[in-house]
Amino acid sequence: MKSRMSLVLALMTSGCTFDQIKIITGCKQDSMHEMIYQTFGKSADVYENIRKYLNDEQCLRMWLMISKLNSEFGLKLFKKILYPVFICIFTYASLLFFKMTLLHRVQTMFAIESNLTVISFNVTIIVLTMVYVIAVIVLVLMKIVLNDSNTRNFFYQWLHTRCKDNLLTVYTTGLFSRMLKECIKSGISTQKSLEMLRKTSDYPFIAFLAGNCLGKLTEGNSFNDSISDIETDSSFKFYMQMGFYEHNVITQLDNYCEFNSEYLDFKLKRLIDYFNIFVYFQFSLSVILLYQVIQIPMSIIGSML
Repeated sequence: MKSRMSLVLALMTSGCTFDQIKIITGCKQDSMHEMIYQTFGKSADVYENIRKYLNDEQCLRMWLMISKLNSEFGLKLFKKILYPVFICIFTYASLLFFKMTLLHRVQTMFAIESNLTVISFNVTIIVLTMVYVIAVIVLVLMKIVLNDSNTRNFFYQWLHTRCKDNLLTVYTTGLFSRMLKECIKSGISTQKSLEMLRKTSDYPFIAFLAGNCLGKLTEGNSFNDSISDIETDSSFKFYMQMGFYEHNVITQLDNYCEFNSEYLDFKLKRLIDYFNIFVYFQFSLSVILLYQVIQIPMSIIGSML
């Protein structure tokens, strides 16, 4: 779908009519409106909202840009987290397996009721089980919270206040800046750009930022003051202030977008590094405990000789 729409965008940029696009791409739709609705599905309403302010070519360019960024970020996150998650599941499953088989047989064979190794083994499994249960509960609660606009906005504000420049803030600011840049480049006013972004239901955090900024503008604040008061990362505010000072906002937005890509990678790497510390700690502890369980029968047999 993305490759097809990229081709459509390239043809539109070259000045092709819709009839020419139909022939080249082989689409069977009778109008651009129909092709958009069949292509975007649930996002078609959002596309139509953007189309009130931008033409089809500008809308497609923005959608493809955001879609590419989301796909690249999702793929990058998946690649980085796949291996540590596998190690987590494997070590936890190994502990449970050894508890139900080897440890149980050792306890039964040698009539062991209390042993430091056995106690440590059981406590580790209990603690890990609690950690994973809490993690699942937190994820479920977050999914429930993020489905409601009020609690979702409160969560975003709370996270921004407690941990400035967190991964969610940096990621959201990056999308917000890119969409705002496309709007400004298209020639629409700042207020109309924010009105459009405020209605992007597919990206609620971007809508939240745009709504806050638009609210401060309607109160009589300047755009510079308004953009400095919303819940974006600190680097974005610095770049925007430089842009207003130099009267070159688009250039500073371009500079920030390049910076944001590297900064987002840095934040993601740091978060994955914290997770890796827990993963390798669990793995090392599991190896030590399994080795001690294997040594129990050997120690008992050696003491009998």
